[in-house]
Formats: sequence, structure tokens, C-alpha cells
Amino acid sequence: MHTYSDEPVLIKAPRRLAAKHWIAIALTLGIAGGAVYIPIDKSRMEERSHQAARGPHSGALHSINADGKPLTLELAWRQNKFAPVLQPAPAPGTTLVLSSRAGTETLLWNEKIGAFGPGSQVIDPYSHYKLDLTLRLEGRKLWHGSLWAYGYHDPSAHSH
Repeated sequence: MHTYSDEPVLIKAPRRLAAKHWIAIALTLGIAGGAVYIPIDKSRMEERSHQAARGPHSGALHSINADGKPLTLELAWRQNKFAPVLQPAPAPGTTLVLSSRAGTETLLWNEKIGAFGPGSQVIDPYSHYKLDLTLRLEGRKLWHGSLWAYGYHDPSAHSH
């Protein structure tokens, strides 16, 4: 006796993932990527901060060439306010325009403290900031560039 049926056996076509599944996959990958990227980036920035040359005010030192003259710009803080130091001191009327995630601000050279500013915004001196800087004298651009202001080393962090 044969066990034969005349009813067809239907084979289901493989299902494609719906758009909501692709969105869920993308979100999951984004969250996982962020969870991996954030500590790696923080570690990389801390390493760069430790390797940065430091000036007398513990700010990151950068050599620049403004209007054909070699200068040293120290991106430092004074009482939690950004106050970069330029060596040698600039001519009277020199300003430093800085743009960062905190906003844009024009800092005047302050003879009393020997630095630009200090800025009006309170910026965490233990954080690292990429700054877009423009050095001007009487409206004329002397220098423009993007530099990292590496914050102070956190005293609670372990040294290597």
C-alpha cells in the first residue's frame, strides 16, 4: 500500500527582512559601535594629552608661524577660563578669535595676566577641545589654524 497524497506540499519562499528589521539591526550596530568607540577615543585622547608638550601654565604648547614670525602658543586655562598665552607677547591690539563647541569668542591680549582673555565661558580644564583659532591685528589676519587644547591631567587618574 502506498502512502500517496494528491494534496500539494507548498514550499514557502525564503522571507526577506522587513524594513523594521533592518532599522533594528542598524540601531543595534550603532549602539554597539558607540559603546566600543567612546572608550577607545577617550583612551586615545588621554594618550595624546600625556604626550603633548606643556608650557609654564600647564597648557598644551603649539608652534605657529604668524605673519612670518615663529611664535609659541600655549593653550592654557586661568581659573577654569580659557586664557591662551602667546610668546613672545603680541603687539597691542592683537586679538585671538576662537571657535569651539562652547561657541565663538574674541579674546583681547591682557597685559596684566600676560595672556589672551580670559574667556567669558567656563570651560572644563580637564577636557580636551579642538579649537579653530584666528590671530588678528587691527582687522588683518596674521594666522589661522585648528589646534587641540589638551586639558590638565586629572589628578585622580592613574599615571603610567
